[in-house]
Amino acid sequence: MPGVTTITTPFKGVTDLARDAAYVAVGLGVLGYQRAQVQRVELKNKLSTDFSLENRLGDVRTNVRDNVSKGIKQIDGLAETAASFVESTLAPLEDRLPTQVTQLTSKAREQARDVRTQIVQRVAN
Repeated sequence: MPGVTTITTPFKGVTDLARDAAYVAVGLGVLGYQRAQVQRVELKNKLSTDFSLENRLGDVRTNVRDNVSKGIKQIDGLAETAASFVESTLAPLEDRLPTQVTQLTSKAREQARDVRTQIVQRVAN
C-alpha cells in the first residue's frame, strides 16, 4: 500500500528538520565560542606586549633622558652666552685695571671654564 501514510510520516520530516537545525545551531555555537577564545588570546598577548611594565618604564626612561639632555643643552647654551657676555663686558675694564687684578680676573675666568667643562663631562656620562 504505497498510498498509506501513518501518523508518524508527516512528523518525520519535521523531526528531521528540527534535528538538523539543532545540529547547525550547536555547530555555530561551538565555532563562535572557539573564535571568541582565539580573539581573547590574541588580545591578551597584544595587551601584555603593548602595556607591559618594562615597555612603559623604558619609554619613561627614554623620555626623561631626552628631556634632561635637552635641558642640559639649553642650560649649557645659556651659560656660554652669559660667559661670553661677561668676558666681552669685562675686556674693556681689564685694560684699565692693574696687572695683578687683570691676572686674577683671567685666572678666575679660566677656572670658571674648567668648572663648566667638568660639569658638562659629568653630565654627559
